Amino acid sequence: MSTHGFEDREKIKKDKAKKAIALAMISRWEEAVAMNRSIVQEFPKDLEALNRLGKAQSELGRNREAKEAFQSALQIS
Repeated sequence: MSTHGFEDREKIKKDKAKKAIALAMISRWEEAVAMNRSIVQEFPKDLEALNRLGKAQSELGRNREAKEAFQSALQIS
């Protein structure tokens, strides 16, 4: 992969992370889940996205899914 392609992917990830955080700040948890899942799909070892995903899932009462996201984050760290 070229350096330019890597930079583009990182910028996209950073933009999605900002959107996910903004959605969480206004308690739009379903959308935050979707945004963080999108990040994790492309970057499966993104610790921050997995933590945000766990938080959003827990806010929705999806404890099993939240636990899975947090466990994935723990395994990476």
